[in-house]
Amino acid sequence: MKNSVQAIDIVIAWVDGNDSNLKNKRRKFMNQAEPSNALEDTRFASNDEIYFCIASILKFVPYSGTIYVVTDQQQPKWLDQFEQQGLCEAGKIKIIDHREVFNGYESALPTFNSLSIESMLWNIPGISDYFIYLNDDFFFNQASRQQDFLVDDQMVIYGHWQSNFIKKVKYLLRKFVQNKFGKIAQPKYSMAQMLSADCVGLSRYYEIHHRPHILSKALLANYFGQHPLFLQQQIRFKFRNIDQILPVGLSNHLAIQNNQAILKDDVEIAYLKDGRDLEPCIQALSNEHIKFGCIQSLDQLEQRDELRIRHALVDKFREVLPSQIQPTIAG
Repeated sequence: MKNSVQAIDIVIAWVDGNDSNLKNKRRKFMNQAEPSNALEDTRFASNDEIYFCIASILKFVPYSGTIYVVTDQQQPKWLDQFEQQGLCEAGKIKIIDHREVFNGYESALPTFNSLSIESMLWNIPGISDYFIYLNDDFFFNQASRQQDFLVDDQMVIYGHWQSNFIKKVKYLLRKFVQNKFGKIAQPKYSMAQMLSADCVGLSRYYEIHHRPHILSKALLANYFGQHPLFLQQQIRFKFRNIDQILPVGLSNHLAIQNNQAILKDDVEIAYLKDGRDLEPCIQALSNEHIKFGCIQSLDQLEQRDELRIRHALVDKFREVLPSQIQPTIAG
């Protein structure tokens, strides 16, 4: 296969945490045994990030195939306006419900757990052999080439090596404290990455950060097909759990083992986590050398800071944003 002739589908996980139906559904499964950081409202908040994410794909990713938006019986209010306003061709953007993604694994539903959802993305009907996965707060900041992610059948992975040892010790210690004293262990992004290497027998993990990632449908489908009990354990948690692996990490480490990976150093991204990042992030939006971005937790920013970053994003993507978005946040 030559990657120059095959479009790469893109998958975006999205949830509207303000939806009363979803809130009620989520409350039914909450209990004191869940990790507190897996229940925070900001994990489920939606502040128009999805529109900037999709606009960035339309503007900067000419090799993109279908854009799948994975939801739980929801749909972003203005999603159909991308097509209706001629910003993309018909059928470019598709809503795909959890029931389709979890086809054959319906016992895991409902789920409010991004790690469980990511574990099933290979199951999307008709998904391309390789696909790019984004959280809805990720975006493309500058023009992207297919070679940023895929060179023939080699997956391009950005990060650096870390030893499993310290993370494994912390994991086992927290599990011991949880089992012995009932203190619920908090799931961590880096720990889930370590476990994704550990489960395939690697003594170190290739640490990645918040940016779009390439995944292999075949690698994930084959691994879970050979380890069905492992998959069941992975997706059974309604909320994030310390025992879960990072599915992106699993795809990466399988690619590394199979000599299907090109490893590159970390790249700078336009990143905003809180108000302290505001000025550097706004400057990064116009930096031609920074190809990717991530705007986390807009709902946690001071109102003044939130408006500033929204204005900056509207200015950057205005020509590929539905007109309804602009008065809402620029007017």
